[in-house]
Amino acid sequence: MLKGLILAGGFATRLRPLSCSKPKLLFPIVGTPLIDRMTEWLSQGNIGRVILAVNHLSDKLRMEVAARQLGDRVVLSVEETPLGTGGPLKLAASLLDNSDPVVVVNGDVVTDIDLGALVRAHKAGGVEATIAVFSVGETKPFGLVTLDSDDRIVGFQEKSVKNRRRGWINAGVYILNQNVIEMIPSGRAVSLEREVFPVLADQRKLRGWRHTGFWYDVGTVQDYVAANMDLLKRRERSLREPKRGVPLALLEQPSYISGDCVVGTGAKLGPFTILSPKVKVENGASVRDSIVFESTVLGENCRIEGSVIGEATRIGRGAKIGKGSVVAGEVTVPDGEVLGPGSIVLN
Repeated sequence: MLKGLILAGGFATRLRPLSCSKPKLLFPIVGTPLIDRMTEWLSQGNIGRVILAVNHLSDKLRMEVAARQLGDRVVLSVEETPLGTGGPLKLAASLLDNSDPVVVVNGDVVTDIDLGALVRAHKAGGVEATIAVFSVGETKPFGLVTLDSDDRIVGFQEKSVKNRRRGWINAGVYILNQNVIEMIPSGRAVSLEREVFPVLADQRKLRGWRHTGFWYDVGTVQDYVAANMDLLKRRERSLREPKRGVPLALLEQPSYISGDCVVGTGAKLGPFTILSPKVKVENGASVRDSIVFESTVLGENCRIEGSVIGEATRIGRGAKIGKGSVVAGEVTVPDGEVLGPGSIVLN
């Protein structure tokens, strides 16, 4: 059975302040932690063991993995310093099978890529590495992958202000033969995209696999919010009401309310409200176009619009949070506080 490696060793600086207290792999995607979503997806692709290449807040991840009682199916490979996208493979080499290909996934990708089909295509393709590629309308944030008529990758174009046309981009999901891991230098940060893949492309040993489902990069707060809201619109998950009930008149769809939330009398939720587990919404509070992380308390008559609220935070009675605001985890917003649009609250 194949093994997979999730690349999550960076500091997630583009997700601050939310990532100051929470590893990226624990960020909720429509109420479900990213790590749970990714391990389930890898399991569906017949990936038997998952290695988490981590650095930032690795102790929190270790505790979460232990709490999920995943046994040795999920193990951590901890980097003393971030090692890029190639270095973690070399560091974790002893945990990988020395003959089978390895499935490598960027830790900020949310997708429905059929991993089984991708692995089969790789084995049939006669190449050393296969990259899942995805078509986007504007490639400026990503850079372009150039494919020939046989879907071999023959070149890469880096991010550029001129890249405003539709094209195929690297989707951050790779199948690599053991020979590729042997190419990676030891003891330093290595970029697969800049140091390894171009060499394989020149040797015609790199193929692209076109994915036509959904794909999101959740590496920034803006992209994280956009992915959640788009998945909510797709109704990919069943929309549920809390176990204690939310009157239909006060819940506007699309919204996702985790089953163990508690919602007070007269609270108004939605549209586009996502409440993670164990959120408490007190009487008269109003939440719309917002994502609330787990174990947070929204005080009586507070107003939250177009914002992201971190975990274990308390929003005070009568407080108002304006559009585009981000409140870090483990903080308290005082009663009656008014945060204007675009406010950032650090922990």
